[in-house]
Amino acid sequence: MKKLFLSSVLLFPIHSILFLTPVPVQSAVNLEAVSIQNFEADLPAKSVSVFETERHRVWINLTNTKGLFKQILIAYITGATNGWDHNYDALTMDSNPYADFYSINDDKKLVIQGRAVPFDPADTIPLGYKSNITGDMNIAIDHVEGELTNRAIYLHDKQTGTVHNLKSGGYTFSTLTGVFTDRFVLSYSPDKNLGLDNFENSPLGLIVTSKNKIIKIKSNQSPLKQVSVFDAAGKLLYIVQKIEKAELEISSIESGSQVLFVKTILNNGNTITKKILF
Repeated sequence: MKKLFLSSVLLFPIHSILFLTPVPVQSAVNLEAVSIQNFEADLPAKSVSVFETERHRVWINLTNTKGLFKQILIAYITGATNGWDHNYDALTMDSNPYADFYSINDDKKLVIQGRAVPFDPADTIPLGYKSNITGDMNIAIDHVEGELTNRAIYLHDKQTGTVHNLKSGGYTFSTLTGVFTDRFVLSYSPDKNLGLDNFENSPLGLIVTSKNKIIKIKSNQSPLKQVSVFDAAGKLLYIVQKIEKAELEISSIESGSQVLFVKTILNNGNTITKKILF
């Protein structure tokens, strides 16, 4: 077999990270659009033997209706590993004043993450974000290439238990301000149990019931600290903080019959999410 010798190998056939200056939008604030449309990473300048470069990549956007735009890249490519790779991974700069979006690996927040080949359909990738604003946001695929072109790509919302195929469209969810590193997981399987610790199978010490449009929560193990209620799309319908008591009754939610998710944070630090029929 004839070998091809190159002085350098390009990971991404694009040219630089492009940061757009804030642009006017129809709201009280201007939101910065940040893109990875043009990025180029060079390996160290040395001769390497290359037979074939395998690439399977997906670009994913975080947006809102007011102009927010953040993009990450997941790249399965020859030479990368599933650990930290100086030549293939890039840390987020967290330069957007309104939100940040990243994949997570070895506690590192990555705007670009290289993954090993051959592509493993059982692979899972945690996604995180930071938000300095409240409201609805959307996670959607920008474009894909390689084997990912014909493969379903799922977003698991651990807060609501929702599994959404991003190939069918973007996923809209509601957020508060804060840093959220344990809400979303990207995968290639619709397994609804993926990463959903304490979801539905909650300890016997917490009881959540719904009757006549009234939700009742009772904890026998630790006082309630915070309770949030979401619909199946991840929209926040209700939240109360600093409860500091064992029981709570919610009667202010106006909604038709549907499945809701009640997320309870206890004073002892436990977080439990239960699904109810409202």
